Amino acid sequence: MHFSFRLLITAFFLSQSLVSFSQTKVAIIGGGMAGVSGAHFISELDPTAQITLFEKEEKLGGNAQTVSIRNKEGQLVNVDAGPQYFIEGPWDDYIAFLEKTLGSNPYQSETVDASLLIQREKQQKPVLVSPLGMKLRGERLGKLLKLKRFNKEAYEMYKHPDHWKGISIETWVKGLKFDESYKNEIIYPFLAASLGTTVPEIKTTSAVDIVKLFAFRKPKASNQFKVMTDGMGTLIQRVGEKMNPKQVTIKCSSPVTKVVRSKDKWLVTYSTNGMEQTELVDFVIFATHADQTAKILKSEPSLSEAIQSLKHLTYFQAKIALHTDSSFVNNEKPSFLNIITNDSNQLVSSTMNLSMISKRLDGIYKSWASPEAIEQLQKSGKLLHVSTFWHPLITTDFITQLAVLHKQLAESPSLYLSGGWSEGLETQNSAIISGQHAANKYKAFVVKGK
Repeated sequence: MHFSFRLLITAFFLSQSLVSFSQTKVAIIGGGMAGVSGAHFISELDPTAQITLFEKEEKLGGNAQTVSIRNKEGQLVNVDAGPQYFIEGPWDDYIAFLEKTLGSNPYQSETVDASLLIQREKQQKPVLVSPLGMKLRGERLGKLLKLKRFNKEAYEMYKHPDHWKGISIETWVKGLKFDESYKNEIIYPFLAASLGTTVPEIKTTSAVDIVKLFAFRKPKASNQFKVMTDGMGTLIQRVGEKMNPKQVTIKCSSPVTKVVRSKDKWLVTYSTNGMEQTELVDFVIFATHADQTAKILKSEPSLSEAIQSLKHLTYFQAKIALHTDSSFVNNEKPSFLNIITNDSNQLVSSTMNLSMISKRLDGIYKSWASPEAIEQLQKSGKLLHVSTFWHPLITTDFITQLAVLHKQLAESPSLYLSGGWSEGLETQNSAIISGQHAANKYKAFVVKGK
């Protein structure tokens, strides 16, 4: 009883603080999951806040790009060109957010059994192929047992990350008790394909952060992943539609070009229908990538050190193609993830066979591929869609620089840098967490006083 009374008193004084600073104007730049969740958490915390969400594209979504393409039957189906699958546990914040904003059973999902194939370019015999379900497919048992042992090593790091803090993938893999050929032919290409980057780049990344992409299950746990039938980008748009239009104004096709201080406020310059406009706000959240944030803030002298830190964060480009070319996979030994390497064990392509998710996606493939391969797909008439993504390369230096950046921005109480990348690894789940952190900083700003 005493504890409940204390909670009521705390809530009362907090509500009084919020009312005393009513009509606080908030600008959120970026309409991906980080921006949309930040808008939701702030509107929930402070019903008096006036929030404007700016998105440069025609619709919300950010990296979660859902596109409609025709399948073999000529039917339009939704496919995620960006992030696609999720699983309970590492994505619990994401699932809870969708249930909270969209109601019970907010989405339909399909399941896919994880299966892996690694194959040399222009060769039919795989270097490695995992069982399909519980059925072996001619693979040497020794290689599969090594893969299981590798997963166990990764899971240990996932559960006890402090032991490997500051260690790169290359340093970690060098310490694993596998022969060098296995590391080069299987481990490095698998890790590179998991992030959608190259083998040389994956070696520089933070081991602790990269294993989060796949080492989220106990070695004996189920290999099933879930995929949103309507697409992750579609769900973000639905969350946006649920927001109170009297409190949250969503401006798509409105790229922000500049943000500068104006006394104790922020002047936001953006473009709509080719016309430059401005808006004066009290609090700003950047739910954009670090390089875009640096460009928008470049005219603000008080943030010069933070801008340099933002520029120091490394990004890599990934082109994702949706297509109908079955030569990217091994049709005799179907697997969900198909990794093709060259004679030097460098990644040539990484392809998801979407037909293994659902019959509605039969004959559709999703590939990380080179510009040359995409050009060939276009010439053959098999290219359905292509998207270009920029992702942070989570090196150990990136993690160190990120900590410096957060300290620098602690001195700016009315500014927050959000986005999955600001938490380290960039996923839909980390984007939700960053939205919560943005709301926490807003709360501190409002309670303290503008």
